[in-house]
Parts: sequence; structure tokens; C-alpha cells
Amino acid sequence: MKILIILICALTLTSCSVNTKQSTDIQDMILSGEKLPSIRHVTEMKITGDTLWFVYETEDGHGQRFLRRALIDCDNHQLIVSSEIGRRDNGYYTSYMPYPFIADNGTIRVVSQDDCEIYSIENDTTLVRTTQYLMEGNSIAPFPLSQYVQDLFTTGPNQYVFIGREPNGGRQYAMKADLTISKIDTIRQINRLSELQAWMSNIGELAYSNKHNRLAFAYKLHPIIEISDMNGNIIKSIRTGEDTFNPRTLEDADLESFNILHNIDVTYNPDYIYTLYWNCRYDEATTKAPTIYKIDWEGNVVKHYSNLPGPLYRIAEYDNKFIIGWNGNNFVCIPAP
Repeated sequence: MKILIILICALTLTSCSVNTKQSTDIQDMILSGEKLPSIRHVTEMKITGDTLWFVYETEDGHGQRFLRRALIDCDNHQLIVSSEIGRRDNGYYTSYMPYPFIADNGTIRVVSQDDCEIYSIENDTTLVRTTQYLMEGNSIAPFPLSQYVQDLFTTGPNQYVFIGREPNGGRQYAMKADLTISKIDTIRQINRLSELQAWMSNIGELAYSNKHNRLAFAYKLHPIIEISDMNGNIIKSIRTGEDTFNPRTLEDADLESFNILHNIDVTYNPDYIYTLYWNCRYDEATTKAPTIYKIDWEGNVVKHYSNLPGPLYRIAEYDNKFIIGWNGNNFVCIPAP
């Protein structure tokens, strides 16, 4: 009888240990200020100071992207949303594909992803031309480039790094631009496997640290994050999962829907990279628990959250204390790992 009681107690303790798995405290953000429309996708999030800048597509926007800013109050779990940025009095927009980036003086600027024109922001909502283009007709470039640019960062006055693509499904590169001499050059080609040269199979997110002068690229279709120097040398390759990509899906119109997705989004500060890792297909994201990895710029995984309640689609690091996320319906506040 005594042995039976001991076994029952042991089983009870084991059951309690399993069921008390630690969960991460995620709080919904209360939205105030200007009303937001029904959002289909949030495509970009960045934070400067106490301001969140985010780009989104609406349910009935036909692919147009809209830019807003919101003041962050994480203590009270609140976002105070501004009106649309770049909307003119006649209802038209200065840019229909705005992409915000942090300028060398710490302010936010915007590049239009349809023609590479660069704008400053005045009075919080107005896009003003700087008369500069990231690339234009007289730019010196090593090969033809699409004008759709991604993940733009400033490395100094009139100096930029970004992801550039060859047109017509060509290759993808980390590139640098010097606007003072209108010259664009490559840093390194971004491709996981030599037999998969097209940019579609190598999509992902780029991050840059001005403190370490390094780049990090996280692949969406491959469980790999590569940290490189500004000469294109890979310093560290970090694996976050098992290889799953099926090259045969390159023939499909939407190859992302047929593959396991890995590193979905990246946020960063001068000391750390944070990657949002899924390890599931897009249609499974609402039922799977994502992970956030915290990685230093030497390529060491410092911490990770592997028990996040899903879904989670976008993240932005805030003041080394919190991560602001988008879960498909609302913004959320997550204590930084």
C-alpha cells in the first residue's frame, strides 16, 4: 500500500511538471488616436525612439501599401495611431509603395518601392521629396536591377545598403549605393544553394548593425541565418531547423504556400538580431507556436522564446525591453528575450 501511494505521488508530480510549462506573457495593445481600417497584411514594422512605423495592406486596397506611425506606451499596453502618411488633400498618395528606413541622423525616411525615390517626413504625415533616388537612369551598376528594393539601411551620409534583385526572376544581392557618385555595387550574392540562383527561392530579411558594421540575412524558405561583413565574407551561419525546401515548387505561382516557412521576420538593434521562426506552412500559422531567437552579431544564440502563443507575423524590437508584434488581428507587446 505504501509503495502504491508513493507511485501515485510520483505520477502526480510528473503530471504537474508537464502541465506547468512556462508561457510567455503577451499583452494586446490598446489602439487609440486615428482609426485603422481592416488590415489584410502588415508588411513592415520599424521603431525609432518611442514611435512604431508600420506599413500595411487593406482588405480592399488592391495591393496598395499604407504607412502610419504610432506612439508606444508599453507600460499601459497602448498605441496612439496617427493618420496616414503621404496622403494628399485630393485623396491621392505621394507613394503607393512606401518603405520606411532609418536615416543616418536617426530620423525616419521613406523610399518608394515603385521608383526608388527617397522622401523625408514633415509634420508627421507629409512626404517631402529629397530629389534623391536610390537608383536612377544614370546610376552606375554592375548589371540591370529591378527598381523594387527591400531592407534599406544607411551606413553614412548618402551611403546605403539594401537588397537588390535582377529583373525577370534573376539573382538577389546584398548591395551598397553611394549617391554622391551615383554608383551601386554588390556586397555578396544571397543564395542558399548554388543550384537555386533565382531570388524567389532565396527570399528573406536583411538586418544591419552600424556598431559592428555587419549584415545578417535570414532565409524564409531555409532554416538559416547568415552573418557577413561588409566585404561579403560570411562570419557565421546559424541553423534554426531542418532543411525542408522542395525545388519542384518553383514551378508553382505561390511557392510559399507549398513549403515550410522558417525565418519569417527579423528585427534588430546594434547589439542583437531577433528572428521570428515558424517551422510551418502559412496556413498552419494560426495553430502553431512560433519561436523568437535572440542572436548576437558574432552569431551566438543568446536566448530564445519557444513557447509563444501564435499566431505572430511581424516583430519590431523596442528599447531592449519589449518586442512589438502583429498577430494578424492586433498589435501585441512581448517582453524581449
